[in-house]
Amino acid sequence: MFLEAAILGVVIGLVRNGSIRNISVTKIRGWFLAIIAFVLQISTLIFRDMSIVQSYGRYVYIASAVLIILTLAINLNKRGMWIILIGAILNFVVVIMNGNKMPISLDGLELAGLQNMIEGIKSGDITNYMAIDQVTNWTKHLGKYIVIPKPYPMAKVISIGDIFMSLGIILLVQGQMIKPYLITKSRMVSVGYRGKM
Repeated sequence: MFLEAAILGVVIGLVRNGSIRNISVTKIRGWFLAIIAFVLQISTLIFRDMSIVQSYGRYVYIASAVLIILTLAINLNKRGMWIILIGAILNFVVVIMNGNKMPISLDGLELAGLQNMIEGIKSGDITNYMAIDQVTNWTKHLGKYIVIPKPYPMAKVISIGDIFMSLGIILLVQGQMIKPYLITKSRMVSVGYRGKM
């Protein structure tokens, strides 16, 4: 979903006579915090069978989510970042209130043709998702139940938070592309001299 949003943002930026080069000079403050958060989240998935991860995985996830939210918060001067932040907070709330698991519609997964994911959730091999039917509080409305089915090539089930984040990414990418950056490049012109003694 986020990859498609970034691509759509680039397309819109090009239509609006933006420059892809602007993306390469975009400065994201605290970007290293997002990298740390990503490493933490990946580590909990890779080492989920370790006792220390099973005991403290919840706190690791909370720490990584806080780092991501902090990274977004210190970059609110950029277009679309507010919307990304709202989406991230919505997803964070629903996961925290459901034991570090994102509720997802199994019927939606079946409609999207993601049968392997359904089997993984039921067997416990996929530990970061739970069936949305198991949620009894209001957070089920923030879970993943919005289906993007086939023939869409990347069929999936998304949440309201995902939609906010995707819209924010589109606004961010195309906004940076059309921003009138002043890029100055110093060019060294070498002139050869031949001196005679």
